[in-house]
Amino acid sequence: MIRKFYKIATCLMLLSLAVVGQSKRTDAIWARTVPSGSIVLDGKLNESVWSKAESLYVQYGKSSGLPGSGYTAETGTVFDSTRAWVKFLVMGDSLYLAFTVKDSSIGGGNFGAADAIIFNIRDKSDSTRRPAPSGEYLYGWIDEGWMNPGAVKSVGGMPSTGPNGKYTLTDFETATTVQGITNTDAKADTGYTVEMKINIKKLGYKPSTPAGDIIMFNAAFRDVDWFFPVQDWVTFSRTWIQGPWANVSNKNFLRIHVRPDVTASSGTIPKLMPEYTIPNGKLMATPIIDGKLDEAVWGKIPGIDIRFGDKKIRNAYASVGPYASGEYQPTVNGGTATVFDSSKANVKLFFKGNILYIGVDVQDQAVQFLDVYDRWDGFMITMNGLGKDYQNQTDHDQIPIKLTVIVGKNGTDSLKDYYPTFRDSLKGAQVALKLKPNTTLDTTGIDEDAGYQIEQAIDLTKMGYPSGLGDGVLYLGLTLFDGDSYIPSSLSYGTRTWWFREHDGFAAAAYMYMDSAMVLTGVGKTASNTMPTEFVLLGNYPNPFNPSTTIKFIAPSAGRVTLSVFDILGRSISTSDVGQFTSGQHSVNFNASHLSTGVYYYQLRMHQSATGKEYATPFSKMILMK
Repeated sequence: MIRKFYKIATCLMLLSLAVVGQSKRTDAIWARTVPSGSIVLDGKLNESVWSKAESLYVQYGKSSGLPGSGYTAETGTVFDSTRAWVKFLVMGDSLYLAFTVKDSSIGGGNFGAADAIIFNIRDKSDSTRRPAPSGEYLYGWIDEGWMNPGAVKSVGGMPSTGPNGKYTLTDFETATTVQGITNTDAKADTGYTVEMKINIKKLGYKPSTPAGDIIMFNAAFRDVDWFFPVQDWVTFSRTWIQGPWANVSNKNFLRIHVRPDVTASSGTIPKLMPEYTIPNGKLMATPIIDGKLDEAVWGKIPGIDIRFGDKKIRNAYASVGPYASGEYQPTVNGGTATVFDSSKANVKLFFKGNILYIGVDVQDQAVQFLDVYDRWDGFMITMNGLGKDYQNQTDHDQIPIKLTVIVGKNGTDSLKDYYPTFRDSLKGAQVALKLKPNTTLDTTGIDEDAGYQIEQAIDLTKMGYPSGLGDGVLYLGLTLFDGDSYIPSSLSYGTRTWWFREHDGFAAAAYMYMDSAMVLTGVGKTASNTMPTEFVLLGNYPNPFNPSTTIKFIAPSAGRVTLSVFDILGRSISTSDVGQFTSGQHSVNFNASHLSTGVYYYQLRMHQSATGKEYATPFSKMILMK
């Protein structure tokens, strides 16, 4: 039978992710672009383009390993666990979803006892709201008054998708085929299939532009078994990917990449790069954790800037960073005063062995101690651990850990959240905070300070990583706290500003990769008599320069080298193939006559001809002065 599901906006979930034909990243997938008219919504999936679509496999009881994915049994014992396949395509301004669900008992009644698919697409259309708010959808066998056939409603979430909201009935269309008979268990069903069309342009996405877009999505399956006709007991389970709800964004979200040139006929999909790459510091001296970022290694990393009220900084973040990142000013002393001092943090990360090093340099003209959450001066890392001790036994997903350091009453570090346990009991970290020169601690803002620095060394094996750090993937969010107190007290305020994830109750952690091939090294290093084993950047000369400079490097073997140049906000300026090179020391020329005066960063990458291995240098800074 073919049947239209009833629709609404509210929550959603999925799980156990196995990506067919996708790149290494499992938190992201491509939606290929298909020609107009190539899909007919009939719930049959018999169009040829569906066979070319990227796919996720979802199963109750199997963990995906992603930070926001999980499953739970609401009631009863699950005899027929959820098994489903989800496919993604884009046609015109719409995202097309295909759900193939294996289920032996299909149907529903009230909202709490129904088979349903619930999902969340973040709404980018309102540029004043960051992070991007939730856009809710519910599609299932729900027999309640507010679930009218042919209507698309909202239950308090964003966006409002009703007839007077952003969506008309043609912006959200569905069709379903059922392999069985709904609302009866006289004979076992085998499953159902859903085709769905959603106009994502109305949510602020631009799938047809040459650069494409990234759709922020999480979803869940609700599964009610052997309920029809009504029995004395119900088996009800939920299975989700990257977040169990649609009216809030509290876990993570899948990144659905779309670009007009990635089509059903374009062949191999492009590799999806990390949202941030952490370099390897194995050749650098190990820093002393004293709160002073004065070791050479800290000067070799550009860092991540975080600043309240600075949209330019936030909009320059990679991937979905501009839409997951955000800021908040809570009410203080009954109001929200003008933020006079918009403090800024620059965060640098590298790893060495099993240790992740994080340095935080904070510029703050009013460094203070007030042990109230909304008034802290300090910094929070929200990290997802991989070990079984960090698994939620109810939702079977990863528990995010908050490691918070604030300015203490004596001007040294005061640890909050999980940090005291992690550092002192588990011996998993070293932490130090130090005030900068000409900085004094007060609570009235009577003097002008310089700020403070935080230095941290985190043993990732105490977070569940194997020695050697396994696949090198790390999920992280960074939050800057700034509390300023003045006389009169009505001028006091507090702010929180975050990169990707505010804390453990919000999405979305950045996908970070600890790249063993991106080795930090000292400028001026020369080749020895032995065969080089690393791809080493020797710097550029002259620097500053006008208009050209020579970049030197050491190649460990024969390979093809590319040069990528970025502006100070991290935006790509150019990527060029600079040639095939043999093992040893080489140089290439970079001409910047087409660029304006300023600071730029560059990176070399090499593809080893014999093995196909990829090498990458750390980013280095060059200054163009015309």
